[in-house]
Amino acid sequence: MCELGTALMIGGTLLSGAGQIASANAQSQAAKYNAEVQRQNAQLADRQAKNVLDAGTREEQKQKAMTSQLMAKQQAAMAANGVDTTFGTPLDLMVDTAKQGAIDALTIRTNAYRNYDDVRNQAVSYHNQSALYDMQAKNSRTAGILGAFGSMASGFGGAYSNAVKMGSILTGSGTSKNYGIGNIYGEAWYQ
Repeated sequence: MCELGTALMIGGTLLSGAGQIASANAQSQAAKYNAEVQRQNAQLADRQAKNVLDAGTREEQKQKAMTSQLMAKQQAAMAANGVDTTFGTPLDLMVDTAKQGAIDALTIRTNAYRNYDDVRNQAVSYHNQSALYDMQAKNSRTAGILGAFGSMASGFGGAYSNAVKMGSILTGSGTSKNYGIGNIYGEAWYQ
């Protein structure tokens, strides 16, 4: 009867250890999947950051072209009315138009870089999360294996203790030199 109990204890220990390893493998696979998702998110964010910067550059160039066109229209209108645009108020108007156009273009560039930085920071965050999930995948497996070995050692220790107790009962030894382990013939083993 006790052999059955010991066998069941050992079987339960093995199943518990196998369950811990299987659970650790599942956690590791989930972490690997999450790491891959974060890597893909990082790639998308990197592309989006480049697109934001490219769009900002195009918008800046468009603003510069609009400023040049406005200045050309102003100069043509003044010249058509016989106004000299090389000094005085007409020149001041042209300079103000150029300055405002430059400010608008720089504002567009600054906003594009700010948006780029925001998206790029998100990409870096995705890269970091991916690295953390990679570490979690490795650590999950290691922890599962160590936990399984710990459970098995504990279970086998319990089974051994039960066997020792049974051996001392069967052999009639108590606290003598016999540590309670007997062979199948009921003879005590001495250490």
